Amino acid sequence: MITRGSLCCVATLGSSTKNTNLCFSTPLFLGRKMPSIKRSSSLLASPSKANSHPLMMIPPDEEEEDGRSLCRFYDYVNEKVLNTNIKIPEEVDHAICIGSSHGWLAYISRLDCSVFLWSPFSTTPLISLPPIDTLPSITSVPLEEVDEENPDDEILERCEGDTLHYKWKSAYESDDDSSPDFGFKVEWDFSDQSQSFYTRSAKRLILYLIRKIVLSSVPTSDDCIVVALPGLSIHRSIAFCKPGDKSWTFVEPPLKKYFDIVDVIHFKDQLFYTITSCQPTLYAYDLADLSSPKSYLIEPCFKYEHLSSLEKYTRRSCRKRYYLVESSGELLLVCRFFTNKMNSDGEIILNSSITRSPDQTTTFGVYKLDFSRNKWEPIRCIGDQVLFVGTNQSLSLSARNFSILKANCIYFTDDSCEIHKKYPPRWCKGYGGNDYGHYELGGRYVFGELCRFGDGRVLPPPFWVMRHFH
Repeated sequence: MITRGSLCCVATLGSSTKNTNLCFSTPLFLGRKMPSIKRSSSLLASPSKANSHPLMMIPPDEEEEDGRSLCRFYDYVNEKVLNTNIKIPEEVDHAICIGSSHGWLAYISRLDCSVFLWSPFSTTPLISLPPIDTLPSITSVPLEEVDEENPDDEILERCEGDTLHYKWKSAYESDDDSSPDFGFKVEWDFSDQSQSFYTRSAKRLILYLIRKIVLSSVPTSDDCIVVALPGLSIHRSIAFCKPGDKSWTFVEPPLKKYFDIVDVIHFKDQLFYTITSCQPTLYAYDLADLSSPKSYLIEPCFKYEHLSSLEKYTRRSCRKRYYLVESSGELLLVCRFFTNKMNSDGEIILNSSITRSPDQTTTFGVYKLDFSRNKWEPIRCIGDQVLFVGTNQSLSLSARNFSILKANCIYFTDDSCEIHKKYPPRWCKGYGGNDYGHYELGGRYVFGELCRFGDGRVLPPPFWVMRHFH
């Protein structure tokens, strides 16, 4: 058994063993005690560039007399919960966060699929972004043309020999939820198939229309470029706009193959880089001339990485999620390994047929791109740097400026889109948003739960937001 977060572990591995079980215990907060949760009712002051650090935006628990929720953050540097008097706009209450960049949050509405930006630290009102149906391959259609009986919309649960069918539902859905009176027609094709299309209601597709949004700078500046990763498109690439534009501009990908693009970053205030879920493959985008955007294919190979048998087995047995991070002028690829094979005792057991359980991060791998040799080099130490990954545009800060931060660590939040789905109670029992904590590269430990917000599903899920400075 391997205890996640423990200082020592024992495992039996080898080809002679027919049934190998690899287990991780539930997250532990090791190294120091869980922080005592303090309260603050003061407004968040705009910090200076020297002391600015990300906050974890957490679900609100207070409302004003008018029913509006108030922003709440967890400040791990000062180890306290910040209850603010910042009112959350009604539009944000009915939306899903799809990005956090330069102190601004990107949202897509659950009511009408509109996309907009909002900052809890700015008096600037919401900034609307172009409509969804200006993205490539997506067209809005009347609701009567939507095919809601397609089996792809069903969730199947097999229990005791029976197959039970459930319709896809949103975790936010209630009986009095209003729905848009339109749906979307999505064109689709694969390299080995002819092009086709399907239609779905907006409620069914909201989680997949845009995967992530990042900004090159604050959206109130003249040079700001908003980049979106469309989740549904014939050829996966990026789309961009300037705040105030009426439509998204699609950039032709350098390689027209069906690869999911899973993360994007603005690197050194110059190029945008994206990473695919397959291989993974790196794309670079030059948007210096918005009238003539350019894209490039970069296929760096991976330098041989010496891993123990245990590390190899763990990585092969887990699913992966990739992030790009700019750290000390270097381009890093962060690979997050996670699994949902957890038994009733809180142990993740691979090679077993246990029922689905919450995703739990087990380990990370970090690679630095050597541009001159076109290689991803594995690294086990990032010095005094601290990485922040999740729904946000990935960040890197120096721990020297914050005594409570652990150098050479990755702080992570739960960014799985599965959080926003309502699964059958017998299948998942309602969870999500709980896979957050930090990972120490040198010691290879996972520390769970920076602070706790109750059992079960956490909606909206916590995410990092950087206070912008003036």
